Amino acid sequence: MANNILSIKNSIVDENDVISQQFHTYTPYTTSFNNNDEVRITIQSQDLITLPSQSYIYMEFSCARTDNELFANNQAVFSYNFTSHMFSEMRYELNGIEIDRNKLPGITSIMKCVVACKSEDHYLYELFNDKGDKSITTGTYRMMIPLRFIFGFCDDFRKVILNCKHELILVRNRSNICVYQSNADILTLTINKIQWKVPHVSLSDQAKLSMLKTISRNENLYIPYRSWDLYELPALPTTNRHTWSVKTTSQVRKPRYVIVAFQTNRSTIVNDSSAFDTCNISNVKLYLNNERYPYDDLNLQFTADHFSELFHMVKTIQCTYYNEVSFYNPTEYNLDNFTKKPMFAFDCTKSDESVKTGMVDVRLELEARENFPALTTAYCLIIHDNLVRYSPFSSIVHREI
Repeated sequence: MANNILSIKNSIVDENDVISQQFHTYTPYTTSFNNNDEVRITIQSQDLITLPSQSYIYMEFSCARTDNELFANNQAVFSYNFTSHMFSEMRYELNGIEIDRNKLPGITSIMKCVVACKSEDHYLYELFNDKGDKSITTGTYRMMIPLRFIFGFCDDFRKVILNCKHELILVRNRSNICVYQSNADILTLTINKIQWKVPHVSLSDQAKLSMLKTISRNENLYIPYRSWDLYELPALPTTNRHTWSVKTTSQVRKPRYVIVAFQTNRSTIVNDSSAFDTCNISNVKLYLNNERYPYDDLNLQFTADHFSELFHMVKTIQCTYYNEVSFYNPTEYNLDNFTKKPMFAFDCTKSDESVKTGMVDVRLELEARENFPALTTAYCLIIHDNLVRYSPFSSIVHREI
């Protein structure tokens, strides 16, 4: 406290460099948003200063019963995070170079946000999941998907981008069974509008001159962020032990965080596709070559509420991910609902960095008290560092990592 009140020689910060920040709407080339369709939205002008981290997808869609009758109360309810489940893949390109990708954004966004989500994004997360677990009625819905919940690029890099062509690619899911939960296939969902709303930033003359000097010198600008890569094991064998070789990666793309979750027969209308299952798991170990996480066995038993260590592993990542001291997460993931969305989270940020070259094998050893149930799918979300370099003068984009 004393250091703060005695800092009388601190430099003055001018808050007037940004004179305007307005959202501009961009629409896709196509007007067809049916299942399996690819939707591309492009910002062609390269003379702009944009702020992708605050951009969002705006959607309008209508719901009706297949027989044109009215929905009975709670006859069909939206799944949690259902707007993301409408898409099977999302990609972000900068000057024609893909810099980030999200496979199965419905699953990926839940796994990442439950483990780590900025406390300042509380109101945005409420909008993101405004209709989750709510009864469906006939009519038109309007929803928004902030890109900071979809791409690590938008979540980590919250600065402006200069003089670049941006492209957002959305791939519609092959069906709508993950969007809602019901006892019968009775929902007709039609997307009427998809827009990308992006802030344009206008600068004062002094700040504009500084930016022009940076551009004219052909300086390289860097975008550091973390990518979210989801890997899927479609069907676990019906045994009580299994070793899953997830991937082999370079040392520079070594995982920083690994999140594992399981679903049993969730790709149906009857079951909630946004929930996860315990699958009688007793222990999960992550191996990065010879490094093991955690060092001791977990000895889990969900039926007897023996999962406190696992819950602690999940919750502590919130602070380390954003270098914050607050444990508050807008998803309000607590001990009471942990058994509804059980996850296994491993913090690998403090791993051995003595070897800078070579390959890293990512392997999971899974153990259960009983055989894994049939139709069980395993998901592994790997979060690793990424670095992109771009030149506003030459429009060259290069992935450093």
